[in-house]
Parts: sequence; C-alpha cells; structure tokens
Amino acid sequence: MAIKRGLLQANPASRVEIPNPQNERDRVLTEEEWGRLHQAAKPHLRPVLLTAYQLGQRFGEIVSLTWDRVDLRRGFITLRSQDTKTKTGRRIPMTADVRSTLQRLAKIRSLTNNHVFTCKGRPLQRISRSFRTALSDAGITDFRFHDLRHCASTNLRRAGVDTATAMKIVGHKSEKMWKRYNSIEERDLTEAALKVQKYLDVNTLITPSDMAVEGHSSK
Repeated sequence: MAIKRGLLQANPASRVEIPNPQNERDRVLTEEEWGRLHQAAKPHLRPVLLTAYQLGQRFGEIVSLTWDRVDLRRGFITLRSQDTKTKTGRRIPMTADVRSTLQRLAKIRSLTNNHVFTCKGRPLQRISRSFRTALSDAGITDFRFHDLRHCASTNLRRAGVDTATAMKIVGHKSEKMWKRYNSIEERDLTEAALKVQKYLDVNTLITPSDMAVEGHSSK
C-alpha cells in the first residue's frame, strides 16, 4: 500500500524470508479415544463434542446456534452467512446421534434462553477448562477442539460420502482445504488394498494361482 501511495520505492520486507508456520495438523481420534473422551466430558460438554465430531462444525458455529435454526422434524441445522467463518450459509444434515441429543436438549430447554448449548441455564461461551479436564481424564494428548473437524472430515470420507457433499457439510470452500483436513492413516491404505483386491477378484479372469498352475503345466 505504501508503494501504491508513492511513500516507498521498494518493499523493504521483500528481503525477509517468509516464515513457514507449519500449522497443519494431522490428528484424528481413534474410535476408542473418542469413546473415552465423550465419556469423560461433563454433561454440558458432551453435546458440543458430539456435534463437532460428527458434523464438523466450528466452535463458534456451535455455541452461537439458536433453536430457531434447528429443524428437528426434518433433521437439519441451518447456518446463516453471518454464522460462518467463510460468510457462506449452509444446511447441515444431522446424524441420528446428534438429532436424538438435540431432541433431548429441546425437552429440557429454558424458554428464556434461545441458545441450544448452555451451561447452568446460560449460553455456553467457553469450554477450555472443561475440555482440558476431559482430555486429561480420558488420557488423550496432543489434541485440540478444532481437531474434531479433522475427525468429521476423515469420517465422512471413510463413510464414502462424495467430496462435494462432504465439503458442504463441514463448510470447506476449496478441495485443497478439504484434503488438508482429511487424514490418511495406515488403516485407510490397508482398506484401499483390500478394495483393489476385491475389484480384481471380480473383474480379472486369470488369477495369480491360475498362472502358477498354467506355468507348472507347461513345464
């Protein structure tokens, strides 16, 4: 901007190497870890963790959610453009677990408070202390709340949800970001090999065992 305004002839910062923040994370919970974390969490925290883990919503999207944007009959959560980081509204289909949890919360909600997630009757704003306690009690290390979005993205891929639909659910605008939030583990690679073998077994006429028999016969 200074160069455009004629205040500088050159950018002095151009000679400084841009640091690499290396802020990409590749941490997802195993099914066993998730079970321990959910069990260790306090009652007011469990619905928040479940929503983030299964739907991939950001923390701000969760704690700001109000009942007028929850359609329990159709099973959708509606986020307005002002509710999301990308300023793009989206409709999120609830899983059966999330839907039943919200139905339970709806039965005990306070009529004086329109927020879905509350603690002691007040809108939930911070969970840092209770989240740290849950992690400690569950024996889980190197995990942040935002990593639950990685879990949701990875689970959507493993479940076979197509990329476009999955991106709509978690709110990713680019495939580059979607891929960044997807964790490929050894189990995924093993599953890929099993799928390839299954495909080959169905579509290949000559199998390795047949080739071995033919080779023996020719000898």
